[in-house]
Amino acid sequence: MSAEGFGRIWRWPLHSPRRFFSCLLVLVMLIALSNMILGGHSRLPPADRDATTASPSATPAADLPTDLSAGLANPSPSLPEIIPSVSPRSPAPGAAQQAANVADAFTKAWADHNRPAADWWARVSKYADPEFAAQLKSTDPANVPASKVTGPPHPVAVYYASASVEVPTDAGIVIVEVVNNGHTWLVTDIQPKR
Repeated sequence: MSAEGFGRIWRWPLHSPRRFFSCLLVLVMLIALSNMILGGHSRLPPADRDATTASPSATPAADLPTDLSAGLANPSPSLPEIIPSVSPRSPAPGAAQQAANVADAFTKAWADHNRPAADWWARVSKYADPEFAAQLKSTDPANVPASKVTGPPHPVAVYYASASVEVPTDAGIVIVEVVNNGHTWLVTDIQPKR
């Protein structure tokens, strides 16, 4: 289609006020129809609308909007996202040293594998959380690569309830993961440093 053809199409609605307002009315109706089809006519998504009608006590009266005209204007298709600010708790004083002591004691018991399996497991399990202790029960102590700790432990990351501690052994440095259960620090994993 040429520029002359486009010009005729654009000039046609402007030929008379009657044509202009007729075209404008059709355009407004098309926009309103598409808004009803695509935008919906509820402020809540279908899942939230069902939950609200199923449980009238789900929305306390205090949470209802005070501006009732807000629902009459073009509602926003989605509610604003509220992102809570999270302030991580700092580790307790001495937490790094306590975590390092447990990691060191566990690694010494873990590396001392020249004893019966039941005795080895009894020694390592007292420093391990119950889930990790259960995993260690199926470990053959002969497969432990280290035989002794060769240096002091070094905490590399200490948080409020968890820590990572590097412990040097004669088979290389291991990373010991420990958690604080509210009473004491317990080992949850031991891996070679990569």
